[in-house]
Amino acid sequence: MKDKGNSGSQLALFRDERGITTAGMAVALFVSLALIFSGAQLYRVHSAAAEVQEVADACALAADNEVAGFLVVANACDAVCLSLTLLSVTLYGLGLVAACVPPAESVSVKLIELAQQTAEKRSQFFDLACQGLNMAQRALPVVASYNALRVAQANDDGAMTGDHLGAAVLVPDDFPELGDAPDDGLADAGSAISGEVQAVRDTAREAEEAAKRADVAKEKGFQEDCGADPAYCMRERAASLAGLSESQNPAYASVDAWSFSVALERARAYYQERLSGWHLEGRGAEEQADSVIRKRFYQYALDELADAYVDESEESFSAYLPHLFRNTDEMRSTPLYAEAIYPITSEGEGQMMHAWSGCPRAVAVIRYGSVADLEAERGAFVRCDACRFVPSSVGSVAAASTSISNGFENHYELMRQACEEYQEARQVADPLARQVRERVQPLLEALKGVLGNAGTFRIHAQPPGRDGVLAMVVDQAQNAASEGFENAFTGAGEVLGACAAVSAATIIEDGQESAGAVITETLASFGGKGGIGAAASAASGVWMSLLRAYEDGKSALEDAVEQGLESFSHRTASGLGKWAAHTFEDIIQAAGLEPADTRCLKPVVLNSGYVAREGDSAVCVSFLQAKEAARAGSSPSTSSAGALLKGAAHGAEGVFDGDRFEVARIELPFGGNGSLAWTASSGDGLAGDAADAAYGVLEDALAGALGDRSWK
Repeated sequence: MKDKGNSGSQLALFRDERGITTAGMAVALFVSLALIFSGAQLYRVHSAAAEVQEVADACALAADNEVAGFLVVANACDAVCLSLTLLSVTLYGLGLVAACVPPAESVSVKLIELAQQTAEKRSQFFDLACQGLNMAQRALPVVASYNALRVAQANDDGAMTGDHLGAAVLVPDDFPELGDAPDDGLADAGSAISGEVQAVRDTAREAEEAAKRADVAKEKGFQEDCGADPAYCMRERAASLAGLSESQNPAYASVDAWSFSVALERARAYYQERLSGWHLEGRGAEEQADSVIRKRFYQYALDELADAYVDESEESFSAYLPHLFRNTDEMRSTPLYAEAIYPITSEGEGQMMHAWSGCPRAVAVIRYGSVADLEAERGAFVRCDACRFVPSSVGSVAAASTSISNGFENHYELMRQACEEYQEARQVADPLARQVRERVQPLLEALKGVLGNAGTFRIHAQPPGRDGVLAMVVDQAQNAASEGFENAFTGAGEVLGACAAVSAATIIEDGQESAGAVITETLASFGGKGGIGAAASAASGVWMSLLRAYEDGKSALEDAVEQGLESFSHRTASGLGKWAAHTFEDIIQAAGLEPADTRCLKPVVLNSGYVAREGDSAVCVSFLQAKEAARAGSSPSTSSAGALLKGAAHGAEGVFDGDRFEVARIELPFGGNGSLAWTASSGDGLAGDAADAAYGVLEDALAGALGDRSWK
């Protein structure tokens, strides 16, 4: 019972009438507080451990951001090479077009010079850019790791005071050297153009002069046919004298739409209508004879026009429009002179020839004769006193209408003479124009070949870190376990040990933003006008348009060519300017230039194993071995972690001026210039010894803080 009493008294310590004693409450509170503070301390420890991983992620992104920045500069250099190639081709093409336009000869000379200078500047820029980019690539590993170190140190203020050190290694750490550019044919094409262009200019000038004479003749023929309407002309006379309908007697507002074939068809319709509508006119035999002879003239004219033709194209012209006789001398060379259609009667005084069988004296016709017979046997014939037929009756039938402005034959003859002048001029101009086309076509084809090779003379950088970045961060701060959290539940003198973490990042394309606009905006400031005339102004405008070719491809190139062609008139009488412009535009459209992939790049964090597997360096191999050992629970030495540090490149000494490194300068032949620079994120400058010192400190920290303990 005593024992039972003692037991009961002990239980009473923890019970009262409500079931809980004061001592029990105190113990419960003590246990609860111990659990709360222990959990809070555990949270602090875990937060500190997690923070070093966040810093490692930030360092990896910061290091990879340098790779992305380098690629933007490399893409800008590539854009310059492409745009200068296209600019040189475009200027050569515009120069050839201008060479076909004699008024633009001076522009042609300047455009060809600018094209040559642009090609030279392109080669110079390519060499300088490759040298600068190679230097930058050699410095890139140091720049990236230095930026990782800077970011690590910038994150010392966290849940606990930190002392972060970081390093980054680019994967892979090597790169192919830039500088070997294949021949894209621009130099050969430029040499051929320079050798031929003066001959093109000289021949085009001769062709233009002949073509202008042809234009003058054609304008004259147009005016005589229908251009002068409603004043006297073939169309007005055909309407007034023959009453031709609009369909048979068309009007043309412009000589450009008119041709000599229009006048030929109008003349045929006119004489056909005059013949079909003919009726005997005149009160006396002599007047009626004139009416009959006019009918015969209409038939003669129709017969002559039946063999007429006009064959015209852009490259050739040939025509035959018959000359209709104006007097007896000219009539003797026509079929009318020898045709035996005139009745002959026998009179007491001799034989008598009549104009037609309806003559009152033409009775008892013994035979039919011709005007040739009448003149050959002049002494054997007496003149008819009724129709008064003589050789000049036929020879002068069209004399009046050919000599005066209200005669159809007058305007027809002037039109026919203009046609002959036009044909003579075209016979000079067409072969010359053909020579120009034969010279220019292969030169433009050579430029087409250069455009087909435009993808070869480019800068395609594959810098260190193109597959990703590996980063390590160590927080070597020795924070007291109770720092900032003093309490009776945390033992004094305990410290939180050093923490280490690894991370990795790689570059992906940002589909929401285009780097092409950034590149265009950057380079556009270099395209100033040098104040050297229309050619320089045209070249500068073309450069502005061609900058978009890096992003828009062929459409930007077409716009640039169109803009260049608009800078000078390519209209010529010979048509060579129009032909050359259209041919050049067709070549541009057939070039098939595709835009470059200019989406912006951005770094993202990913599993470090993915990045390490992309490299075959000792760093990557050691890293993977250490990671596998850590997963297996072994305790590797810090040599594996140290291998990550020793993989950093050296040699940035003297590369940067402050935090800016000029990759290459751009000098445009029409006055624009500038430089492309890579701005590192190092803030206060970068030197190789600073990076080396950082690696040394970090390596010592790893050895001292981690010892032989495993790290994850």
